[in-house]
Amino acid sequence: MEAIQFIADMNFYHWLTLAAVLLIAEIALPGGFFLGAAVGALFTGFIHLLMPDMGWQLALAIYSISSVVFSFLAVNKMRGILDFQSDHEDLNNRMANLVGAQGVVMMIPGQPSKVKVGDTLWGLEPDERFYDQAPVTVVAVDGTNAICQLADD
Repeated sequence: MEAIQFIADMNFYHWLTLAAVLLIAEIALPGGFFLGAAVGALFTGFIHLLMPDMGWQLALAIYSISSVVFSFLAVNKMRGILDFQSDHEDLNNRMANLVGAQGVVMMIPGQPSKVKVGDTLWGLEPDERFYDQAPVTVVAVDGTNAICQLADD
């Protein structure tokens, strides 16, 4: 009963406070749902300014409907922003960017052979065909291992 009385007594500033709390929640947990609910609370507050004698049932209905609508719009807008497609498929995929790179075989006693490409050591497959300091070209990748062949001089 007290909750209904609280909702019935809500004014513009209560709706504004709810919108601020929901915006803070959106900052802490981004995704668009809290943003839609915050805009719904703000919308309900402005409607409440225009119709101060509005009943709590109407206020709750306006808030519920507007929150769902604005949440749907916010999530769809976020989805459009987050589904960005890069012009470079292998962007931030270091292993895929290795294909075609030149490297040098590093033989470390007691460890599997590695290939040094740039300043990074990668696992080498197959490691039994190569000698120490052999120049190689990466032809493919398998997990964190580079599949290499002897470089053409």
